[in-house]
Amino acid sequence: MTRSIEVVPLGQALGAELRGIDASVPLTDDQRARIIAALDAHGVVVLRKQQLTPRQQVALCQKLGKMRVSFMNDLSVPGVPELTVVSNIVENGKPIGLVDAGALWHCDGSYLPNPDLYTVLHALEIPQRDGQTLGDTLFLSTCAAYDALPDALRKALDDAEAVHSLTHHIQKKLDNNFKAPPVKDPKPDVVHPAVRVHPNSGRRCLYLTEGHTKELVGFSPEQSAAILKQVAEHVKQPQFVYRHRWQEGDLLIWDNCSTQHLAITDYGTLRRRLHRAGIESGALA
Repeated sequence: MTRSIEVVPLGQALGAELRGIDASVPLTDDQRARIIAALDAHGVVVLRKQQLTPRQQVALCQKLGKMRVSFMNDLSVPGVPELTVVSNIVENGKPIGLVDAGALWHCDGSYLPNPDLYTVLHALEIPQRDGQTLGDTLFLSTCAAYDALPDALRKALDDAEAVHSLTHHIQKKLDNNFKAPPVKDPKPDVVHPAVRVHPNSGRRCLYLTEGHTKELVGFSPEQSAAILKQVAEHVKQPQFVYRHRWQEGDLLIWDNCSTQHLAITDYGTLRRRLHRAGIESGALA
């Protein structure tokens, strides 16, 4: 089985297709190791043409780590609280899932004391217009972006900390005319290192996002805003970015320490539906 697995790089700095694994069948320990090795090397991996039930997706995720039950229980897959529906579909006058999810560059769960290490997203319905797939997702490599920082900026950030905030994120989405669901438990702000050391690869990763980072600790508001703006412009350079063009059946897995992502919402009312799972990381380095 191991010999049949192939890793095909997709982008310059990150992204790879992993061939030879049927995710509907329980993963072997060897397959699990190959997936994690591919994530450590490429940040984002896709398994194409995966026909999974929600329970099969959960079983795969449980092999990768401890799953997080979403606090948005009303948007979870019925009977499967580990999976959140990401969708613009409206039924009986209500959205069935998160709308405009990922509309700002971010790392999943950075507003939590123990953020998500992996996210697993299964594509069930992908919109198309005139034969063109819509709703792409952009990813950037926080490792490659860190390595390319100007020396002065790297020195300023290496020992810095930043505040990550869910309430700040929701307000920012509203300010940018995106839809944001009401959050019953807004979560207190948390402080994380501005630069994380990846728990597996040991690489240094920028951990500042336009979506959730509120401010840098110990800097004046003006200094903090200026540095965060500089970082946001730096990380979005094309050489750090991979654009994932979805296909139905894609099982996309990404590492939230070594990547950030942004959803492209260019499909209007065309149906889009995916099932999302979050996998907790260990303690921050």
